[in-house]
Amino acid sequence: MKLYHYIHKNNNALACGIMSFAQNRQADLSYYYKRSGGKTTHAEIIKWMESCFVGRSRGIRGFTEPIRWSEHNRKCLKHFTDKCDCFAIDIDALKHDELLEAVYVSPSVMEQSPPNTENDVDELLLKLNNVEDIDYTPIDWNICDDATGKRFAYVRYYLIVVKGGIIPPQYITLQK
Repeated sequence: MKLYHYIHKNNNALACGIMSFAQNRQADLSYYYKRSGGKTTHAEIIKWMESCFVGRSRGIRGFTEPIRWSEHNRKCLKHFTDKCDCFAIDIDALKHDELLEAVYVSPSVMEQSPPNTENDVDELLLKLNNVEDIDYTPIDWNICDDATGKRFAYVRYYLIVVKGGIIPPQYITLQK
């Protein structure tokens, strides 16, 4: 099984691995200011993440497939992907080598009852029993829309918590 993760170009993932927020001292903190209740430092945001659940700051997001293009999503997602490299993460190998601590799913806000479409709320993350519970049904990328302020809130994605907060390079492959 694979999950797909996007990282800004000119990264060092193939040499150093994919870093979680906890390991990435250069992470863009602005994304987390409002979500964390006004925390402004890397350490404060890590503490807030860990107060949500243990391991959250060591989690890395992934989709079950690379982004697929449509006329509707091309404008917002093309801008995002042009700046990023896509990496496939070998989930089976991470599990086999006992580096995977937990897997959480963030269902589409439209799958939540009532739909959670507010721009200032944190995503819902539900812990899965095991990696076999990852849902590989196709994603409807047509519903992604930057106008909502939540580009990926409308599609299902996963948060994998890894030991040490880094997915080592041998578990990832750059997608062309």
